[in-house]
Amino acid sequence: MRGRSCDSHAHMQLAAMSLEDLLRIGPSAFFLGMAAALLLAVLALHLVRQLARRRRVRRAARAAHAERAAAQVLIRAGYTIVGRQVRRAWSLLADGEELGFELIADYLVESAGRLWIAEVKTGQRALSLLHGPTRRQLLEYRYAFGVEGVLLVDAEAERVRRIQFREPKRAGQARRALCWLAAGLVLGFLLDHYWPVAGALSR
Repeated sequence: MRGRSCDSHAHMQLAAMSLEDLLRIGPSAFFLGMAAALLLAVLALHLVRQLARRRRVRRAARAAHAERAAAQVLIRAGYTIVGRQVRRAWSLLADGEELGFELIADYLVESAGRLWIAEVKTGQRALSLLHGPTRRQLLEYRYAFGVEGVLLVDAEAERVRRIQFREPKRAGQARRALCWLAAGLVLGFLLDHYWPVAGALSR
């Protein structure tokens, strides 16, 4: 019990000394320390922004270089360059109101009489078709430009992937296909059983 009392007394003395030390510093030194801390925070924020800017510049330079190199990759893959930075005005309806916007594709190319949009990507994530933004962009370009499909170009690896999207089957189309199939089966059954009988009677 006595030991605990001594410890509490020592802590109180230490707190009192710390308070006295703070009061001894004076207002000018306190504000000087605050100004120095603020300056360090501003410098740290500036450094973070500069590093982020440099990363953006490097990414942009890498993408621009890859886009220029992609032309030769496409030509070697058998495609003819029809246009670069091809623009297409497109629109959608939102609650009946038309909303227009512009799309810009990296390349419009041709092969065997068919047109393709070529989109150049860098980085493993952007080149993955499991990456939602990339997949949605390719799908949008496919329908907006009305081409055969979209080419995903990895200029750094000199690889061209041909992407074609499956057309969704509507319920009405599936029912019509089943009806035609059933009609064909019935017709085949009738011909198989009654055509020989009709031939025998005609004799």
